[in-house]
Amino acid sequence: MRKIVATALVLGLLAGSFVFAGGGSEKASGDVKEVTYKLAHSYQPTHAFSKGVKRLIDVVKQKSNGKFIINEFPAAQLGSEKDITDGAVNGVIEMVIIGPGEIGKRYKPVLIFEGPFLFSGYEHAQKVLKGPVGRDLWDGCLKATGLRELATLYYGTRYVTAKKAIRTPEDMKGMKLRAPDMPMSVANARAMGANPTPMALSEVYLALQQNVVDGQENPIPTIYTQKFFEVQSHIIMTGHVFQVTPLFVGDKKFQALSPEFRKILTDSVDQVAPTIDREIMDDEKKMLEEMKSRGMQVIQPDVAAFVKATSSVYKDFESNWGPDLYNKIQALR
Repeated sequence: MRKIVATALVLGLLAGSFVFAGGGSEKASGDVKEVTYKLAHSYQPTHAFSKGVKRLIDVVKQKSNGKFIINEFPAAQLGSEKDITDGAVNGVIEMVIIGPGEIGKRYKPVLIFEGPFLFSGYEHAQKVLKGPVGRDLWDGCLKATGLRELATLYYGTRYVTAKKAIRTPEDMKGMKLRAPDMPMSVANARAMGANPTPMALSEVYLALQQNVVDGQENPIPTIYTQKFFEVQSHIIMTGHVFQVTPLFVGDKKFQALSPEFRKILTDSVDQVAPTIDREIMDDEKKMLEEMKSRGMQVIQPDVAAFVKATSSVYKDFESNWGPDLYNKIQALR
């Protein structure tokens, strides 16, 4: 039913506005066309991504004197990550925030960003993302999908939550662990010892509450804003993925903008993106403390054991990105 509603919403948006071949919904206002964009994502309005989008909307509106309007559709209002990716590729939605796992279904080399223990931390990730390695990946993605990366945001470091203490991969044997419906995410869960159960983020709370799954894994801001601490008693600090998430614009839409509006959009994203990263990092600290105060137990596992257990994932997926990409990323540590 949710998919039907989401599809109807997307179709209604398409039918209800005149969408030009590349520039969003436009109407003339004197000598300047007003532009209206839709920006869709799956995160709650309380999440730093959504709050950052609201700042982006304000900055773009201000820089364009109200001529460039972005409307946000958070919390999977327009459907799952797959749905909104389809919408962006097909030109129904102008901008989307979607994880590497989803876009990696269309351009496989990006899947490496879902790999276990790939980055040593924020500085390492920035060297990769802002350097030639990251640029080559996103240029290839643009050619393959028609989606242009505007920024790659820090989503947070992924940790496991459960209803029991977990200290080694052995403790996860037989555990039904919700994982995003992404190839690498499923592989990571399996390598850690669990039985991966893919499902959309919007379905996870109820699945945990009803014991359809035993646990899940996400960054702290997502665990907190989705209120998983209400239905899970332990957070296990595996840190198995340092997660980055791109913000895309459909390139045909982008190229159809005036040069002035293209610059406004890119400059505004460059201004706002670092504030989102900082807020995520601040939220990780504050929200972990808040969940502890609500009774959630923090477990420090044997991280080295998880590193060893997941090392095979890169060999299994190497054909998606070739033999050298992983080594190039590690050389930038």
